[in-house]
Amino acid sequence: MNSQGIEGTSVQSERGEPMVRVNYAQDQVIFVEDENSTDAYVLESGKIGVFKTIEGSSVRLAILEKGAVFGEMAAVTGEHRSATAMALEPSVVVRISQTIVQQRLATCDPFIKALIHILINNLGRINERFAVRHHIADQLLQDLQASVVMAAE
Repeated sequence: MNSQGIEGTSVQSERGEPMVRVNYAQDQVIFVEDENSTDAYVLESGKIGVFKTIEGSSVRLAILEKGAVFGEMAAVTGEHRSATAMALEPSVVVRISQTIVQQRLATCDPFIKALIHILINNLGRINERFAVRHHIADQLLQDLQASVVMAAE
């Protein structure tokens, strides 16, 4: 799966900052977990799935719809992607560079910047716990179903 998208038209923010509108086909990957990618995105149309890999299994963290912002954690922190984002149907997103995000953060009050970093760290921990618990629940359900089948035989 290609994570490049089909380059679309250039757009500008209200402040005149350059951004790019990108079209993604169904099942096309926007970014991959652990990738060193730092853009943020705003979903204009379509649906985006956000997935995390736990012990080789993909766990869905969210399904995003019009107006959703995603990829913001890496854009703020500069760290690798914590999850994979993929178009669940043909989708249009506006890509916002890390430079723009960082420029906007630089103008924030230091308290607000610290609060944003705390919230992003909390969100990362919550996503990790959710994915692990979801994976464990799936494993237990599979074990239970296998036990029921074996008992029926």
